[in-house]
Amino acid sequence: MKRIRVDFLIVGAGLAGSVAGFLLKKAGADVLALELLDAKTKEKLCGGIMNKRALTQVAEVFGEGCMDTLRPMHIEKVWDRYAGLEILIESDVYYALPRKRLDDYCLERYLQSGGMLQDRTTVREIDDSAGVAICADLRTGETFEVEFGRIIGADGAMSAVRRLLTGRNQRVGITLEGVVPLMSRDGVFEYLSREVGYSWYIPRGEDAVVGCGSYPGNAEICREGMNSLCRGLQIEEPRCVRGAAIPTGDDTLLEYGRQTCFVGDAAGLIAASSGAGIELAVTSARLLSESLLNGNSYTEAMKPKTDYIARLAQDAKKSYFVYRFFIMRKGRPAKPFVSEKTR
Repeated sequence: MKRIRVDFLIVGAGLAGSVAGFLLKKAGADVLALELLDAKTKEKLCGGIMNKRALTQVAEVFGEGCMDTLRPMHIEKVWDRYAGLEILIESDVYYALPRKRLDDYCLERYLQSGGMLQDRTTVREIDDSAGVAICADLRTGETFEVEFGRIIGADGAMSAVRRLLTGRNQRVGITLEGVVPLMSRDGVFEYLSREVGYSWYIPRGEDAVVGCGSYPGNAEICREGMNSLCRGLQIEEPRCVRGAAIPTGDDTLLEYGRQTCFVGDAAGLIAASSGAGIELAVTSARLLSESLLNGNSYTEAMKPKTDYIARLAQDAKKSYFVYRFFIMRKGRPAKPFVSEKTR
């Protein structure tokens, strides 16, 4: 069986995996990233809304010039809705960026730095103590071994690395999402009435996405939440809908055994009250890279973030109650969109 030897094996070539790979390769390490899907066509389900902190993190990794390529769109107004009422949040911190554009850019920078990539490849077995992973090329059926110094799980909420080593998947919620025509440049979040969750409309420039996420996860409620938002905004429901699992935020795992670390969704890093995970993906990738290169503790470096995530997950129901109470007290009757074409 063919064997490859690398310093770092990264499973998952999305945002967190590409950022970690870029930083490790930039420091001179041998890095191999494996991706289950086709690297050119894969597209993560994600609303794509980011705060200014997340953009700053990306710029600090790749340089300010990356924004000329990424072209994030400023969202000046975000409406929070509940039970037919809404409040307006005007801010300079919200931006929309199609997730595929962001992921493709980060992966390309990793490859330009000299990082290796093998897509359409899965991990079948991991021996953490020996530092060996048995992998399979899904195109050819070839099985090969990778000998690694460290393995990094960056393969999403249903991480194969996490399942192979711990024997179980993390606790997850469910999201559904589809693309609709651009009707407004305002963003909208609508809180579900029956359980912890929310629907969203996010403009992306040429089009927009609508979706819904619920915890612990119910596809029927997600579909109804998304369709209810569309009806309230008087926009057509999306013709094609995709689904995905998202972390619940109460099942984080940063390190396992002697040589395994996790970043992004695979580590369970998400702000449960909002579903925000982009900033946490970049932050975890940066702090892990620094710890691996400098010998610092990754868990300790991430502690402020994981403590914050744990509080959000623990207080999720309380947080939603506060949001709903605030909207019921301060809100005004919700209005449908005025189309961009008629403004």
